[in-house]
Amino acid sequence: RIWREEFAHRIEVLPGDFTLEDFGLGEKKFQELCRSVDMVYHTGADVNLMNNYAKLRHTNTLAMKGVIRLCATHRLKELHHTSTLGVFPAFYAAFGQEFSRMSPIMEGVSPDEKEMKKFFPPTAIGYPWSKWATEQTLRKARDMGLPLCIYRLPNTNLSLRTGFTNRTDYLTALMVSSMQEGMFPIGATAAPFTPADTISEMLVEASFLENRKHWFYHLVDATVVTRHELERWSADMGVSYRGVQYQEFLNAVKERGRASPIHRFVPLMQHWRRYWFDSEERTEPLPISNKHIFEDLPNFKWPSGRDVFQASFMYSCEARFFMPNSKSIGMVADDMVALAKKNAGLDTLPHGLPGGDAFFTQPIRSLTDSAREDVKLSFFGQFALSRSVHQLLKNALFLQAMEQQHPDILRQSISQPLVIVGPDVLGNAFLQLLMAQDPSNRVPRFCEVNFPYGEDGSFRPKRLPNNAPWEQDPRMAAARRLLESSPMLGNEYTSILPRSGDMPDDDTAIFEHSLRAHTFCMGYGAPSYGEWLKASDGTEIKKGYAMHKRFLQHLQWQRAGDRWVLKMPAHMLALDALFETYPDARVIFLHRNPKVALGPVCRIVNSVREKLMDDADMSVTSHQQAELMAEMVNTATEFRQNNPALRGRFVDVTTDALVRDPVGTVRKIYRQCGLAMPRRASQSMWDLVSQHRDKRDQLFRQHEPLDQFGLDEDDLDEAFQPYYSETRQIQTQRRFSRLMPTCGGGNTIARRTSSQSGRWRRLSLPQSLSVMATRRSESYTVSIRRSESQRQDSK
Repeated sequence: RIWREEFAHRIEVLPGDFTLEDFGLGEKKFQELCRSVDMVYHTGADVNLMNNYAKLRHTNTLAMKGVIRLCATHRLKELHHTSTLGVFPAFYAAFGQEFSRMSPIMEGVSPDEKEMKKFFPPTAIGYPWSKWATEQTLRKARDMGLPLCIYRLPNTNLSLRTGFTNRTDYLTALMVSSMQEGMFPIGATAAPFTPADTISEMLVEASFLENRKHWFYHLVDATVVTRHELERWSADMGVSYRGVQYQEFLNAVKERGRASPIHRFVPLMQHWRRYWFDSEERTEPLPISNKHIFEDLPNFKWPSGRDVFQASFMYSCEARFFMPNSKSIGMVADDMVALAKKNAGLDTLPHGLPGGDAFFTQPIRSLTDSAREDVKLSFFGQFALSRSVHQLLKNALFLQAMEQQHPDILRQSISQPLVIVGPDVLGNAFLQLLMAQDPSNRVPRFCEVNFPYGEDGSFRPKRLPNNAPWEQDPRMAAARRLLESSPMLGNEYTSILPRSGDMPDDDTAIFEHSLRAHTFCMGYGAPSYGEWLKASDGTEIKKGYAMHKRFLQHLQWQRAGDRWVLKMPAHMLALDALFETYPDARVIFLHRNPKVALGPVCRIVNSVREKLMDDADMSVTSHQQAELMAEMVNTATEFRQNNPALRGRFVDVTTDALVRDPVGTVRKIYRQCGLAMPRRASQSMWDLVSQHRDKRDQLFRQHEPLDQFGLDEDDLDEAFQPYYSETRQIQTQRRFSRLMPTCGGGNTIARRTSSQSGRWRRLSLPQSLSVMATRRSESYTVSIRRSESQRQDSK
């Protein structure tokens, strides 16, 4: 996760062993290093808390002779050595019991040897002694003229930037077991959250200082993480994680036995129990001075404990440290609603929706039952679903609270929205992104659709104009954390521009607030939930439009524009409900061969399911996505055929035209909708077109072979036949060029369903037209030429 190719030419790897003569490199190579090296960082050690001093002395202490020889041969080279705060019994004892009121440990002070012998018998606990002896050696070397710095570190088992967490570490085992039991022992929370990458940045920056004030540093964040903070951070993510007395936690670990990751550390925990767990919980900072590093590096600061905790937790989820049977994730509808109400501090879900509270509890029950019984979700999958539902419910509670304070919210009029639909996810996103450059157009932004009133409901909008900048919006920080941690959002596969909190978003996140969205099926499988959505001619999906409009009213009340520009492929499944909710809506139908659009969708959904499910099957997933896409485009086709009076409400464009002439295509849409395009908006669109052009062209040019997903192109041709027929008519009526490939006959498609355990059944499809034509593949122009519309703008 941290590697970049430009590092390669700056790094020379030398396999060796610093416990051997000349590091095992041979005298010639060692002497070459003595002449060429400018600075030495010594961070290696055998960190084994269970070995005695005799076993660690050779590696951790005597090996320093070779390091000093390297630094002192031919010319002096500055040495930067990492030691440990664990040389102090008080630190090892988590400042419990008699150490709870002690004076701060100052930089450069050596531990009391009598105290060390009492707590660290050298024949049993040798690591602190090996590091203490090394410090004494380096003090003598410095007195003799060797330039050096010593950095004492805490436990370094995790990283902030990547979230990397050392699986074999005691603290990691404690976290995993705590999640497994849904509880953690009070007292252990006092461990400092000091990420290794922040320490590394400080160490390197300090090593480059020419006029350094100090040579001894404590690189530790002395802020403790309290029980209530851990409980709150976990609850905010929808995780049930409570602090308990040590004995209750220990009983749960013993009952689980060797299946508990912390089981092998129980002897260590029992040995230090009096200090680690039986002491009064600490809430004040640890008594450790770290002022030297900030006197030399005043611009540095420690990251928030919450960010470090979340980064480590998310890495551990993706690395599958946690077990699916963990008690910290609850998947019971009523409990999820109760937890959301508790954490939001509110008790009333939005009024006026069909069924009252059942509007929310019924789909949650269907979704969680399906996720529990129909598929095998990983811990990550269970967590992602729980966190998503938790935040959606909190948002709904926040909406209702704001409506009670500001009744004018529900009087907002959502008039003449422009709604982008079509099978091409990438093309839809690009078109919306272009239209968002016009300040007259209001598009949903990622930060506001996921956190309309902030993560905790504290955000209060200032009724800003649509063109106000987003950088200072407090919801951006929560959006950044979500983008970094969500497996549904981290994929850059179809991202034209870098992802950010203010990027235009589709209606999916808005629709998820009704708990009626196909994205739940895409990420978590949940087949019976999908069938529930489709039941009664899609009645449940259509109910979601009431919540959709309500949500838009809130966003419009916060920041208004002339018209909304929305997008979501699933709108094709309920165009009747869309027009019933927004009678004056215009639908921009972006056409592309569904077979071309299907490949990226299969790739993304398969990638997500591999993280969220333990039984993900690429073939099953890809067939489900093919069926869903066929259902969407064919349902939209049938609606258009049955509602000729609404023909003027549709604007048909193609991905091919959008790529060849982006702004000209938007101009055509404006013209058919009776809108004028301001010159400034046109120029902003061309500015966007020029950005990231190579990546955009590459994305539109790529073509995923469908056989890799177990899909048969002839079967797909038959599945999409109704849509092909309709688009050929549109092509004829509106004289589109290269709109769709034609396809052959046949009236069946093979489909495998999870309920049939791999068996195939034949599904009847509408009879194909008796028209056979030459199949043509789509082609796209890589370079974007200056169109006639742009030349006119220039004039």
